[in-house]
This record gives sequence, structure tokens and C-alpha cells, in this order.
Amino acid sequence: MIISHKHKFIFIKTAKTAGTSVEVDLNQILGADDVATPIFPTVEGHIAKNFSYRKFGMLPRKLYNHMPASEVRDYIGKRKFNDYFVFCVEREPVDKCASHYSMLINSQNHNEGTKTLTFDQYINKRVFPVDTSKYTDRDGTLMVNRILRYEQLAEELREVCDLLGFDINLNARAKSGFRINLSVTREQSAIIYEAFASSNIHTGYSL
Repeated sequence: MIISHKHKFIFIKTAKTAGTSVEVDLNQILGADDVATPIFPTVEGHIAKNFSYRKFGMLPRKLYNHMPASEVRDYIGKRKFNDYFVFCVEREPVDKCASHYSMLINSQNHNEGTKTLTFDQYINKRVFPVDTSKYTDRDGTLMVNRILRYEQLAEELREVCDLLGFDINLNARAKSGFRINLSVTREQSAIIYEAFASSNIHTGYSL
């Protein structure tokens, strides 16, 4: 998650949508007071900063990587949140789940207990990376100004940069190399799309 007071934007990070790559790219233009939450494992080009804070004299707290927009708003205040350009990235549901499953099988940082998980078992468990709550409130109302599509990420992220008035090199490719070639049946796709119904309302993806 990134909060840029310098450029007045907030990036809400969703799962399996090249979010780490976006964070690395955006890290190039952050100001001294801007926030970049830690990522694990660490990636070259990403510098975490200003993610610890105190509020109302309480013990130190930390902002975190996949922090939902509702919590970010609570942290910076509704007026400032509404004044900033807030965006995230989403991905076609079947492709997103294929990437998520591949990570559970092949990533050393995520595959404890899941190395032998079959795709049928993955589908039956129905623990999919649905991120609607990251960018909507408890009533399902959208809290971001724009949802970028993973499939056109470079082009749409460039549009956001132009809108906000800065230029960055879009070349980071973090956490790649885990993808498994899968044959997804129509029935499996239907199960996935049913699970993603709440996000499809906002993204427009359809089976």
C-alpha cells in the first residue's frame, strides 16, 4: 500500500495483480513524508517508509501491505482520503485464481502445506483471492476512483501517472516465475465467477 502526500494519491494493493511491481515503480517518485508499507519477501527498488505511527497517544501501530481502503481512510481521515486519487488493480477472475494457485504450489514463501494441492482441491476449497473488501466499504460501495485492469496495466498506469502529473519507468516485474499452465473447465470457471460476483459488479468481468 502506498500513500503519497506529495502527489496526492493512494494505491490499494490487491492480490495477484502485479501489485508489488506497481509499488516498486511508484517508489521512484515518493516524497520524504510519503508512506510505503513493507513487502515480503523484499524486492530491489522498493523502500518501505513511514509505516509506523502513533494515534491519540496510543502505542505504536503499523500500516500494512494489503491494507483495505476503509482502514486507510480511518488512518488519514475522510477529508484527505476524498481529496486524494485512490486506485487499485484487478484481474480477470480465472486468470487471477490460476496465478494464486500457482503461487500456493511453487512459491517457497507461500506453499507450506499446499505443495501437493491439486487444482480440483483448490476449486473445492473455494478460498479464492477475492479482494472486493479491499476497495469497497461494508455496504459494498466503491471507495476507489479507478480500478485498473491487469490486462492493460502498463497503459492504464501510465494514464494515472499523466493524470497525477509525474513520470515513472514502468519496468518492475516482481514475484514472477511461479505460473503453472492449467486447463480450466467451464464448470470450474463458473464456480470462480460466482465467487467473484461482488467484484465483477465493479470491474465488469464476465464469463
